[in-house]
Amino acid sequence: MASDNRDVQLLLTEDLSPHKFALLFLIQLYCHHQIPQSKVTAVLTVLINLIDNKPTEDDEEITILPSLQDVVDALGHVGKSNSTEKDKEDEDILRLQMSILKSLWDITSVKQVDNDLLSFNDILEPASTIYTPKEATETDKIKKISSRSLLGSFIYKVTSAFHLLKFDEIFLLYEALVEYREPSRQFYLDHGGIILETPISDSIDGDSDTNNTNTDSQLYDTLNQQLAEIMDTEVPNTCTASSKYFAIPKHDLQVLLERQIHLLETYGTPTPKMLKDIMILMTSPDSNTTSIQNANFNNSASYYYIRYLEHLHACNYNGAFESLHQYFDYMVSSNSKYFYHFALISKASLHEFFGEDEKAIDSIEEAISVAREHKDNSALTYILSWLFNFMKNKPDLWHKQSFFNNNDETQLLNFLIEKSKSVSLSLYSMSYNFETLQRMNSGSTMNNYLESIIKSLYISIHDKVSTFTRSSETMAMVWSRIGNIQLSNIYTEIAIESTNDKRTKIPILIRLNFLKFYKGETEIGFKNLCKLKQDINSKQDYSLYKSVHIRWIILLIQLNLLKGRFRISKELVEILGDSEIKDVELKHELYLLRIEVEINLGNYATALQLICDKLDSELVSSNIYLSIKLNLIKCKVFNYSENYSQSIILLIQQIQLSKKIGFITLMAEGFELFISTLNHLGYYEDSYELLHQVMPMIISIGNKLLVSQCYFELAKVYYHKNLISKVLQFLNLSILGFKDCCHLIKLKQAFEFELQVAQAQGDEQLLHHATESLAKLQARSVQENDYGYV
Repeated sequence: MASDNRDVQLLLTEDLSPHKFALLFLIQLYCHHQIPQSKVTAVLTVLINLIDNKPTEDDEEITILPSLQDVVDALGHVGKSNSTEKDKEDEDILRLQMSILKSLWDITSVKQVDNDLLSFNDILEPASTIYTPKEATETDKIKKISSRSLLGSFIYKVTSAFHLLKFDEIFLLYEALVEYREPSRQFYLDHGGIILETPISDSIDGDSDTNNTNTDSQLYDTLNQQLAEIMDTEVPNTCTASSKYFAIPKHDLQVLLERQIHLLETYGTPTPKMLKDIMILMTSPDSNTTSIQNANFNNSASYYYIRYLEHLHACNYNGAFESLHQYFDYMVSSNSKYFYHFALISKASLHEFFGEDEKAIDSIEEAISVAREHKDNSALTYILSWLFNFMKNKPDLWHKQSFFNNNDETQLLNFLIEKSKSVSLSLYSMSYNFETLQRMNSGSTMNNYLESIIKSLYISIHDKVSTFTRSSETMAMVWSRIGNIQLSNIYTEIAIESTNDKRTKIPILIRLNFLKFYKGETEIGFKNLCKLKQDINSKQDYSLYKSVHIRWIILLIQLNLLKGRFRISKELVEILGDSEIKDVELKHELYLLRIEVEINLGNYATALQLICDKLDSELVSSNIYLSIKLNLIKCKVFNYSENYSQSIILLIQQIQLSKKIGFITLMAEGFELFISTLNHLGYYEDSYELLHQVMPMIISIGNKLLVSQCYFELAKVYYHKNLISKVLQFLNLSILGFKDCCHLIKLKQAFEFELQVAQAQGDEQLLHHATESLAKLQARSVQENDYGYV
């Protein structure tokens, strides 16, 4: 942290720091109309973000406790513009930067700090002031700020706290101010700034207003000596020339720690180095910490919890376990009311993370027992919500627990809904989200799970924005499975618009671009996801970057399959298979892709074995959507291996089941496969009747690839009816759709069919078109060959 050989001394304050003094000077410039009018809004935004302790970001690391140079740089970003008056704007911003620097570099004594702080009273309106119109005077040129406003309350809080300091505390704060402004020295000098150096006076001059640091230090030492003589004891000298003071307001540090814990828990965002250095200094046995305003920091436990989360994301079991124990040692010592509940939940999370499911259940059972014993409904509800989220994708664990005798997740879910009602709207809404997923996965009717998600959405409207965003995401997923892509899009966009949090928004944007890909906007969806990945700083948000990167690879695999790059698709699947993927739905998606790759490589026996292994698992029995999806892929394998009789029976079962639950998308996929099977068997009349019945439903889903495949099957039907104009009409529609979807394999099949029609009809023009198209496609296949096109 230090750039020289001096020891770093942390100066802990309640709510004071040199950084806050710099913000006071920026407010003063605003009130004296010294900020360019065109930049007032932008500068005030920077100011408010700094007051609210919002971390600033650069390409390397998040700045959490800004230096004076960081403030200057933040103002410099405001000056960036593409306007025709760019040079003038840059000059205005530089003038503003230099004004801030001059205000702080001109301070050469403790007394001057006191005088400057008093000057802020000139811009602060008394709390009792009532506005009355008056004639303008010279003093009206200064913009007055109400003490009730954000800026006014900030000024009042800082100045009031400063005037309560003792002399030695003011001196320590002054030392910290000297260190705070030091990083800006070179910038200030390079742009014409003058740093005042006041020599030590050879004579005693009591009227001097610019006593320098050495004079203040001498006075401080003299007062200390006199105090020691009066008290007849030695008074420790808390200020030495060998120390470098770094002021940290306790409130700001607590906010930063809480924010970092949230980022680690949710996204795995690495802890900034400066925050680590500060906490190491504060928690070390020989802590170099000095405090003023009677400030004491009792939040050391947060540091150990952060260390626990860091070890967790680094997959360091022993380090995580040790830090967790240190965390709870501090919690116990501070007599925290909820430490034991939270200890057990955190321990369960640790076991879950490392795949120790039964140990996780043991910890949660104990947490439930403790919460019930203390009749703590709030803690019990939180524990049950964690439990359901943990158990919903692990049906085999229901037989290994003892807290619910009937081994039924429905009982737990009903209990959770009832308890959360009186505890938290957020948990109450989330409980109905859980119920929605449980009803969908267990094969309930559409009315039942729509009722659950509508309840969740209604409750979320009356709670925080984050709760509403979560419910909107779930609603989007529900409509996607039902087959109403338009409504799924609408709720996805609502979720995006309802939050400004980048880390919440990005997973929703991923879903939106996946929807584009499946609708047939293949290249647009893929390019958008590429850009999204590039826009994330992997150093600051590694977990979020990893999440987008995995989704990007999944989309890349699907794109490669469409283009026939089967070998590279298999390599990418194997790479992802070696990754630590915690998301269960993502694991399912990867497993389905693995099966698709084997099918495209012609390894039908391997694909069937993978399907049967998954269908035999207990997980699929509690996830009806995944079960139907696997069975539809099995039917595809049967068709490729010409086992049509088995395919037809299984397809009818899956179509009926999809219809009952309301999974229209899966039902449409089933119909397309069924029609293809009928055509292979030569039942063209049956295929024709079915196509005319289901085509409106299939078109309404909006899946371009699925619609194009149905048009292709319809062209085959019309060919056997000898209606050539209809054949060419629907064949052309299918070709256009396959091109939009970048599906080279289907395009090749379509042009081969066109060639067959042309030869049968003796149509030279059609024959030329088909032959030329296949030649172009063959040339394209040569280009793709290096990627595994076969």
